[in-house]
Amino acid sequence: LLLLPLSACVQKSTHNRTLEELSSARADQEEMSEEYQRELARRDDREARLQTRIEGLQSDADRLIEELGSCRRETLRVQEQLSECQLEIDRARDLVNVQGAEAQRLRGRLDQLAAIEEEVRERNEIYEEVLARFRSLIDAGRLSVSIVRGRMVINLPQDILFASGSADLGREGRETLSQIASVLSEFEDRAFQVEGHTDDDPISTAQFPSNWELSSARALSVVKLLVDRGVSPQLVSGAGYGEFQPVATNETREGKRLNRRIEIVMLPNLDVIANAEVGG
Repeated sequence: LLLLPLSACVQKSTHNRTLEELSSARADQEEMSEEYQRELARRDDREARLQTRIEGLQSDADRLIEELGSCRRETLRVQEQLSECQLEIDRARDLVNVQGAEAQRLRGRLDQLAAIEEEVRERNEIYEEVLARFRSLIDAGRLSVSIVRGRMVINLPQDILFASGSADLGREGRETLSQIASVLSEFEDRAFQVEGHTDDDPISTAQFPSNWELSSARALSVVKLLVDRGVSPQLVSGAGYGEFQPVATNETREGKRLNRRIEIVMLPNLDVIANAEVGG
């Protein structure tokens, strides 16, 4: 019996201690729950802030992506403009090259024209000099001087030089040609061609089968005398044209007389003409 109350006291004490432990455990649990709730709240707040920041960053990323696309489009536009500018530069460079080449060609052409002008001026000076030197022969009717197709031509009638059907120079012809040679020999940079011409009366002899042979023989006779009188053989030549370059009609006596002639032609400067034709 004594053990029963004691046992009851022990059980009650244990029960109370257990209740206290449960109460303490419940209090600790509640405290832990509150701390957990606060931690959850802090986590939720951090998550909310992070979400807001993520959304902000996403917005910035979208904006940057849009700006990047805009920059790419602007880059493409600028590249197209640069390509167009380069094409314009190339076209301008080609135009400058063409204009430069054209300017150079024009300068060359101007130089050629200046050379031709100088040639014409010199020819005219020679023409004036020859006219003055041959004035007495011109007044005597023994020759004439003119410009024909840009060439100075000394025209000597056949009657002054040759008998009909002959290529032998007479005394008067030799005297006249000697005076001509004394002037022509002074032009050391000028070439002359002696050209023989006849009327259309046919000739057929053993010596001259046609007017070609006769006109050529007469031209060579004049060439030889000019060379003998001091004209450089390198600057004089002969040619026969027969009746094929008349200066008058062959229907009249006077026309035939004019067609029977020797022409001493001052040849133009061939270098000037060649350069003009190449550059032309």
